[in-house]
Amino acid sequence: MRGIWVCGVLGLLPLVGCSSSVSTAASDVASEFYRAVAADDGAAACDLLAPQTIHELEQSSQAPCRMAILQVDIPEAGEVVELKRFGSEAQVRLRADTAFLADFDKGWRVVAVSCASRGDLPYDCRVKG
Repeated sequence: MRGIWVCGVLGLLPLVGCSSSVSTAASDVASEFYRAVAADDGAAACDLLAPQTIHELEQSSQAPCRMAILQVDIPEAGEVVELKRFGSEAQVRLRADTAFLADFDKGWRVVAVSCASRGDLPYDCRVKG
């Protein structure tokens, strides 16, 4: 169901308004993910990905997540500049990238990352589940 959420919400984000705050667990997880990638710590980065995202990444790359995530061109994103929450989902905009997260039983996990806005179209993400 999380994969369906990403496709649906990614297309609707320009139309939806939500409160914004950068001091939440979702933005912390996004920042931690980007720090792990920048440090070439694929295992730590993968620990922060949603299960379906890990599955899609491993299937498309034919490599374990810890190796595959470091092969993706994920930018050094910088600090969080905006957070939009949609119940148990969130969009986290950083200085140089956008990520989408969902709240699972184990906490916030990255569902899609390295996402570029395409105006009224859904975001284009290099990593997604």
